[in-house]
Amino acid sequence: MPYTFKVKTLGCPVNQYEGRALELAMEEAGFVPTGDIADIYIINSCVVTQAAAAEARRLASQAKKENPRSLVVLAGCYPQVYWEEIKEKLPQVDIIIGTTGRSRLPAIIARQLAETHREQKAIIVEHGPGEEFEEFPLTGNYGRTRPVIKIQEGCDEACTYCIVRKARGLPRSLAPDKVVAQVKHFVAMGCREIVLAGTHLGAYGKDLPGWNLARLIKELDALPHSFRLRLSYIEPMDLCLEFLQALARARKVCPFLYLPLQSGSDRILQRMGRRYTSVEFARLVQKARELIPGLSIWTDLIVGFPGETVDDHQQTMKLVEELALSHLHVFPYSPRPGTEAAAFPDQVAPDVKKRRVQELRALDEKLSLRFHRQLVGKRVQVLVEKVEENLGEGFSEHYVKVRFPVGNPELKGSLVPVQVLAAGSWGVEGCIITSEHNY
Repeated sequence: MPYTFKVKTLGCPVNQYEGRALELAMEEAGFVPTGDIADIYIINSCVVTQAAAAEARRLASQAKKENPRSLVVLAGCYPQVYWEEIKEKLPQVDIIIGTTGRSRLPAIIARQLAETHREQKAIIVEHGPGEEFEEFPLTGNYGRTRPVIKIQEGCDEACTYCIVRKARGLPRSLAPDKVVAQVKHFVAMGCREIVLAGTHLGAYGKDLPGWNLARLIKELDALPHSFRLRLSYIEPMDLCLEFLQALARARKVCPFLYLPLQSGSDRILQRMGRRYTSVEFARLVQKARELIPGLSIWTDLIVGFPGETVDDHQQTMKLVEELALSHLHVFPYSPRPGTEAAAFPDQVAPDVKKRRVQELRALDEKLSLRFHRQLVGKRVQVLVEKVEENLGEGFSEHYVKVRFPVGNPELKGSLVPVQVLAAGSWGVEGCIITSEHNY
């Protein structure tokens, strides 16, 4: 009997890509995926917050309890940074592997399974200058309506709160022809939306002479195939005029930007090591909206960063409301050992963080509803994610959730035109425009 496996992925779009690549690599090696008790458990971890690391530890412990004879693998960003902690505190983990060499994981697992006496293995390769992009292509059936392609890896920013640079190394990029090949592969499989992702996506091409993200977008937009492109996070410091003009001229790119602000206080932005001011961020948003009508802008906000005062918090509230951003992803500051900010003496009390998070999330509901109401009476293109009991659900080009009555269960994965009739803070409701049949 072949060995069965499960992969559980935590974290960002890059992690989601790598988790799916691991699943497909395991299947190609002869292992069998299961939703039941497995022989092999792979936890593809995140390390951005304490909560993410704690969840990875919980899943590893749970896997061993579920099947004491199983082989448990803890992979990704968490072990890349804190592998010694894992080795000391999680003896139930059989294989510890970081963010390099995971394409070899099926072979490593096979060797470990063949051993009569298993000893914990730690496979950690430190990132360094001159490192090349490690290809881990997705082949075969992705199994999801919106495939993610990892086109960039690593970061060279110096944000004082962030451990990602240590987890992922310096910027490096997937060759443009290989990006195009992956896009064509997914389009040939019937995918109508593709997400381009990276650790620091705007740094794409820094290691490729003559290339940047704007040029890559132009290249993909020129493809004759019918599909749409969505970009994951773009840092404000990467939002140059050339890039915005490329977005504005592209026919295939969704009018959507995920632009992390982190704080509306210049004093806090400086302490964070962010290379922009609140005024510069506001100008970028204004310019982006001038060039791209109907643009949806999401942002990240870190609440309770060390030294954040009531006034700093109010500046953040005021800025995001004035900018009328479409959605706020709000989370409390989480100190990561090994970062500069973790050693700052003026840490904010947990109850203060909690209260400020609640205030910003309440503002998010208000801003989301405001943006969604702007769509009422308009036509949107919806990527259908699921159809259940004559109700379809998917996301518009603005990444707004859309629900609509539907009689055809085969529409999953299609792009359908929907007239928006009503809005809530969660998303919008509408009906399919039946006069248009080319979907």
